[in-house]
Amino acid sequence: MKHAFLLNYFNRTEPGRRNIWLAWKMALLVVFLASGSVLAQDRVVSGEVTDEVGQPLPGVNVLVQGTNQGTVTDVNGQYSLSVSGNNAVLVFSFVGYATQEVSVGSQSTIDLRMNLSAETLSEVVVVGYGTQKKSDVTGAISSVGEKTIEEVPAPNVAQAIQGRIAGVQIQPTSSRPGAEMEIRIRGNRSMSGANNPLIVLDGIPYLGSLNSINQGDIKSLEVLKDASATAIYGSRGSNGVILITTKRGSAGDMRVSYNGYAGISTPLDNYEVFNGQEYASLVLDSQFQPLTPNETTNLLEGREVNWQDLMLKNGYITNHELSLSGGSERTQYMASANFFKETNALPGQKFSRYSLRLSLDHEISDRVRFGISTMTTYRVTEGQSQNPFFSLLTLSPLVNPYTESGEINRLPLDGGHIDAPFAINPLLLYNEDLWESNNRTLQTFTSLYGEVDIIDNLKYRINVGLDASFSKGGNFSSALLGSSGANSASVSNNAGVNYTIENLLIYEKTFADVHNVAFTGLFSVQQNEYHQQGFSATGIADDQLQYYNFELANEPIAQNTYYEKWGLESYMARFNYGYDDRYLATFTWRRDGSSRLSEGNKYFDYLAGAVGWNITNESFWNVDFVSNLKLRVGYGTTSNQAISPYASLGLLIDIPYSFGPDGGQNGYYVNRLPNEDLGWEFTDNINLGLDFGLLTNRITGSIDVYKQYTSDILQARALPIMSGINGSFNQNIGETENRGLEVAINALVVEASSPGGFSWEVDANFTTWREEITKLADDAQRNVGNGWFVGEPINVVFDYQKEGIWQLDEADEAANFDGRLPGDIKVADLNGNGIRDAEDRTVLGSLNPDWLAGMTNRFYYRGFDLSVVMYARVGGLVVSRLHQANVAYPIATMEGRRNQVRADYWTPNNPTNDYPRPGLQNPAYGSTLGYFDGTFMKIRSINLGYQFPQRWLEGAGINSARVYVTANNPFKAFFSDVVDAGAVDPEPNGRGNTSTEGFGNNLVITPDSPIMKSFILGVNIEF
Repeated sequence: MKHAFLLNYFNRTEPGRRNIWLAWKMALLVVFLASGSVLAQDRVVSGEVTDEVGQPLPGVNVLVQGTNQGTVTDVNGQYSLSVSGNNAVLVFSFVGYATQEVSVGSQSTIDLRMNLSAETLSEVVVVGYGTQKKSDVTGAISSVGEKTIEEVPAPNVAQAIQGRIAGVQIQPTSSRPGAEMEIRIRGNRSMSGANNPLIVLDGIPYLGSLNSINQGDIKSLEVLKDASATAIYGSRGSNGVILITTKRGSAGDMRVSYNGYAGISTPLDNYEVFNGQEYASLVLDSQFQPLTPNETTNLLEGREVNWQDLMLKNGYITNHELSLSGGSERTQYMASANFFKETNALPGQKFSRYSLRLSLDHEISDRVRFGISTMTTYRVTEGQSQNPFFSLLTLSPLVNPYTESGEINRLPLDGGHIDAPFAINPLLLYNEDLWESNNRTLQTFTSLYGEVDIIDNLKYRINVGLDASFSKGGNFSSALLGSSGANSASVSNNAGVNYTIENLLIYEKTFADVHNVAFTGLFSVQQNEYHQQGFSATGIADDQLQYYNFELANEPIAQNTYYEKWGLESYMARFNYGYDDRYLATFTWRRDGSSRLSEGNKYFDYLAGAVGWNITNESFWNVDFVSNLKLRVGYGTTSNQAISPYASLGLLIDIPYSFGPDGGQNGYYVNRLPNEDLGWEFTDNINLGLDFGLLTNRITGSIDVYKQYTSDILQARALPIMSGINGSFNQNIGETENRGLEVAINALVVEASSPGGFSWEVDANFTTWREEITKLADDAQRNVGNGWFVGEPINVVFDYQKEGIWQLDEADEAANFDGRLPGDIKVADLNGNGIRDAEDRTVLGSLNPDWLAGMTNRFYYRGFDLSVVMYARVGGLVVSRLHQANVAYPIATMEGRRNQVRADYWTPNNPTNDYPRPGLQNPAYGSTLGYFDGTFMKIRSINLGYQFPQRWLEGAGINSARVYVTANNPFKAFFSDVVDAGAVDPEPNGRGNTSTEGFGNNLVITPDSPIMKSFILGVNIEF
């Protein structure tokens, strides 16, 4: 009534009332203009930001959308900032939480509760035969994503992840292009069998080389480490499992991407050998023989040659990847092609890879889908047969590498030098007509899957994999490269075919919103067939024939012929249960049957289980700075297929007999007895793990402690001579233990305060473990021939302990101890009997480090990114053939017959305790000269990149573009004793062949191909 009255009142036409109405309108206009003026001014908006459980959240970025205006919440989650107008939008962001946008409107107070991002809560981890949310994982699993893998450009993924995963030790087996890496997950378990992990590529066991897999095709890599995680693979998973998942297509328009880089590689450094003057002094001090006339002339005239500088050239490395991906909601595809090539500093040494890959996923209906992935790789490894480093390190620096006419001087030594007919000039290797060495491998790996949803939550899946590899190798060497007067050639052919068929039944369902149940059942078969053969010959009719026509050679000889075929039949059931995202359990049963074993022993059952507790999901949890805390405990049994095919069968060997009119017949005798009780090696494993997140998951990581007990380890026992069998008898009688600690941490040290601002992220890992042999055959305490000792790790150094060099004032003591003279190597009298005997030998140390660590630092600022990858080893021993006085590889014998590694050797005027006196062809205890502390720290890679702003690329039709420069292995290792002693690198690059008894085929440092550093320029483009 009141409003109607006023309306009627002001609608009247009387002049007085009209004036009043005009006054009201003027007043309203003034108020409106005033209010508009207020709205146009800045005003303060404040509030509180809390986490998902309502606790104050410090450090949250609050930004006015479309501007650089923003702030960060304080320790109490409070913020305050000025905004303009009612259309402003605030953007709240924090690592680990979903970014949220809030319209300001007329509000002056805005409180917000942040929610964990879906990526953090539901990050998917491949666990074998499926995936799980990271929060649901109960086993010890480490995961590496594609960005981490691509940070280190390398020939294969093993080199890219070296030192970057806790619990995984990766070491090179050679410094030649295309060399494989040795991978150990949680150390060694078997003394005689293989300790290599199982590789699973896109769900199918993969027996091929990691060199066949293009690094850019890999989406993720998971390492399964404890029994609860590996038991699903039964007898193949006891040494750990590496799951490699490759990239596949996704729905959307076609995307074309290119990743290419190219660069040069140079030797990291030269091995330190004596120069001309130092070599002359060595020859004089040794009195082995005088300098030749030519050497004397060059010495007096100041001419000398550095063979390494003369021989080694720059190499190069290049990689080109092109991929296309896209598809519809029902069909997705991806195709990629890759070319990689790496050359070394030596002539002819190179590795090339050509690969094609195609994946296709298609959904036939809502319940039926299938997919296929195929990878074909052609690898060429060249220059492996020639290693000139012995000549480069031992040839006299005082000879002439070229004749007066400028030709290569084939035999540079002269003047009746004892080695003159054998010291071939290594520069001849630059003549490609004199030698050839290559190995070509064609490998194809195809996996096919099909899925049918039988009913809701229940599906059947079939996986079929075919892995086929065919290789051919050939080597030829002209007579000019040797001293035998004849050329030589060899060929080898290998073919292997492996297939796997897996049938899976998978059930997943959530009951009452809190009970998560998953079941996986499996029946699978695997069969592998492999055949190799080789031939060698000498006296090829013409060098141009090389290894292509053995009919024109003298008596070709068949060698390295081998055939094997084995199969595996398996059943598996895995049950996962989770309650309310708090309590988790995983139970696994697997049964394997192997053709390798005798009747009655073919099958074995494996059991494993693990439980987990997401403590931070409990209602009572109120520790603010701990945002994630999960406890894991697992136990299980796995086994090692350490038994080679046919090992349980007897073996006959032929031998010629002088019998019959033809003067001889081949007969056969038993060399190995059959063993129907031969079985697998078994490992019991218990693992305790803790996953954590701190400061709202700004710091995340895991800690795992474990213990492994391996029993029934294969050992060969010598048979008594009265058995009439000249061989050994394999039995399952050894035992080992292994325990360790692993820590992995990721931390966002500095978070960007605004988009494009500076940020710093760190990945770090720490690994330590202790192996111990607990039982040997016949309850013996040692097996010196194999280097095994109860209470010690599997791979140790057993030898005399060098104390120094016998000095002049110790002449009588040296003579009484073991007939030594001053200047000889002095070893410790450990049993205190005053003489040197076999009991003075001891375990000097393990080849395993005390601990390993790795760290990756990543920095980002306004489109620039910088990553630095480092890793370190502390403790343990390394064995250097470069320094050992090894008659079979005489580089450091101090004989004075040839040049060698630079050493501070003993003379009456230089009473050092480093190296013995010169002139000794085979110094007693010379093996002790090659043992060094294995500690080092190395920068693996430095990568600097720049991401171009999107606005720069729009006109060119480019979605993204990044350029980068990378330095791989840019510096020599730090804190390394063996590098200080003249080696180039502290990591091993060869196997065995040392003068250490019982050392076996372990990794050593040896003068092989040069250790290289590379500098590359690359680009990533996506259209």
